[in-house]
Order: sequence, then C-alpha cells, then structure tokens
Amino acid sequence: MGKKGSKQAPYQRLVDHGESGSSRAPRGYVPMLVGLEKMERFEVHTKFLSHPSMVALLEMAALEFGYEQQGILRIPCEVEYFSQVVDMISKAKQG
Repeated sequence: MGKKGSKQAPYQRLVDHGESGSSRAPRGYVPMLVGLEKMERFEVHTKFLSHPSMVALLEMAALEFGYEQQGILRIPCEVEYFSQVVDMISKAKQG
C-alpha cells in the first residue's frame, strides 16, 4: 500500500518519450502515445478507461489503427484535447 498522503496523479504527461522509451508504466496505469503529428506519452490510470469520453477516444484509436495495435496504445487526437478530457474525468471522479 502507498503511504498516507502520497497520492499519485491520475495521469502523467511524459514529454520527449517516444515509442522507443522502454520505461514501464506504474502499476494501475496504461501508457499511451497521444497526438496527430507529434506524439506525446501519457500514463493514464485504468479507472479512467471506462469513462464515456475515454471510451470514445479508444474507439477512435481502434478505427484508425485496429484492435490489435502492437506496443504502446496510440490515440489519434490533439494532445491538448486529450489533456482536457483526462482533466475533466479526474475532476468528475473526485467530485
């Protein structure tokens, strides 16, 4: 168990980590490459994956890349939009 008061953020934005980055995501997080042109790596908590907004992004990824993506999950949307979606989900889960 984690220490009291040490709460991990619901997502981490990892700039300049491409698909070649071999670091593993923390337990309970899913690594994702997000972007249309320039990709940025995020680590999103698994509890966010069932939210309708995230499901829509995952469905968009499935349409674009198929259901059998190899390696890190790629999400084809603007990085800022993805950040807004995750922030919105985070606030909804807290409230």
